Amino acid sequence: MAKKIYINPGHSDKDPGAVGFEKERDLNVRTAKYMNAYLRDKYECELKKTPGSMGSLSAICKDANDWGADLFVSIHNNAGGGDGYEALVYSEKNEELGKIFEKYVKDIGQNSRGVKLRPGLYVLKYTNMPAILNEGAFVDNEKDVADWNDDAELKKLGIAYAKAAAEYLNLPKKEAENVTYRVQIGSYSKKSVAEKMLAELREAGFGGIIVKV
Repeated sequence: MAKKIYINPGHSDKDPGAVGFEKERDLNVRTAKYMNAYLRDKYECELKKTPGSMGSLSAICKDANDWGADLFVSIHNNAGGGDGYEALVYSEKNEELGKIFEKYVKDIGQNSRGVKLRPGLYVLKYTNMPAILNEGAFVDNEKDVADWNDDAELKKLGIAYAKAAAEYLNLPKKEAENVTYRVQIGSYSKKSVAEKMLAELREAGFGGIIVKV
């Protein structure tokens, strides 16, 4: 059975979240879009995103729990005068999850403020599956926003989150479409033997050619 990933773009259509040089909610939604698209295209998994109209944290947790998610990924951005990424998890048993996400974010050039325990955060406390809340950047830091507010950079961040989720859950990759596979029967030192084998293949309904190597 395919693993299930619940993606939660922080806040809602009626709640912009932190506001600085950008609105947090806008960045959250755009990043979640890229995460969702990459996972859908590259990995065998089931995906669900929080509806934009769902603003209640209890409703969000219930939605993820009722669906039976294997991983809950909340996407946020920060404010308060800092810079960089933070991975927030419920307890020490989730630190490895945070470290995997941090690794992929650092790989795309964002500095990290570390993996931090936040047992009081509602979506970490009341979800039944491993959960992480990502703070991608600081919306009130002009340099942070300048580095991460365009679509190309947000796409990198969304893909980083997707790869981290895939590694944590050990998701199988999808086979590439339009791939063909060639079957080689064997190699022969005498051409007459190769011709005999080719004739037998054709008689059985298979195609083939003889290649001199």
